[in-house]
Amino acid sequence: MKKLAGTTALATILLSGSATADPAVMLGLALNFGGGSQPQLGLTTKILSSNRPNETVAAAGVSYFFDGSWGLDLGVGYTFDEAAITLSYDFINQSPQFSAGWANIESVC
Repeated sequence: MKKLAGTTALATILLSGSATADPAVMLGLALNFGGGSQPQLGLTTKILSSNRPNETVAAAGVSYFFDGSWGLDLGVGYTFDEAAITLSYDFINQSPQFSAGWANIESVC
């Protein structure tokens, strides 16, 4: 019984270590739309929950819009080989936000 418990514990440690991913940083363009105001275009930086390609991720970010305002958002996104797209909600401007840009995604060979 001890041998089975030890083997199960070792397998769990090895599998859980390989199943985790580091967070990624995304830099790109943001477009706020809706919310009863004119669309806003700006620059955004986001933290993504995974740095692996072709995954759905959680996203949290800050944006600077060209009209001089700032935004703070939470949402979901999708990663590609060296890029990501997100759809989130900007809590400061109270509007949905679409963003796309470069992300430090890990290459899978």
